[in-house]
Amino acid sequence: MSRAPKRIPLEPSTDLLHILEDVHADKVPRLIEREGEPLAVVVSPEDFAPEETAPKSKRLKKDLLSFAGVWSDLDAERMIEAVYKARHESPPSAPVNP
Repeated sequence: MSRAPKRIPLEPSTDLLHILEDVHADKVPRLIEREGEPLAVVVSPEDFAPEETAPKSKRLKKDLLSFAGVWSDLDAERMIEAVYKARHESPPSAPVNP
């Protein structure tokens, strides 16, 4: 959401269609409240996060692809050596009892 929502008290006379048209026109979200308690927020389609409605597999794929190249400058051999050195120099762990 780009702006703070306008607060709209929900009453029997509240014209929800008018509220929807206003959000469409000015792109300002509306917070619908009943007796001061928030019930819903109406936002324009442009402000709605469409990636949250995408299937989980597509969201995960997008997240995984965002990591591509993150460790491209990593020296894998040096990291492996450091891991083995740390394992060798560390005291043994206590046995795990199932």
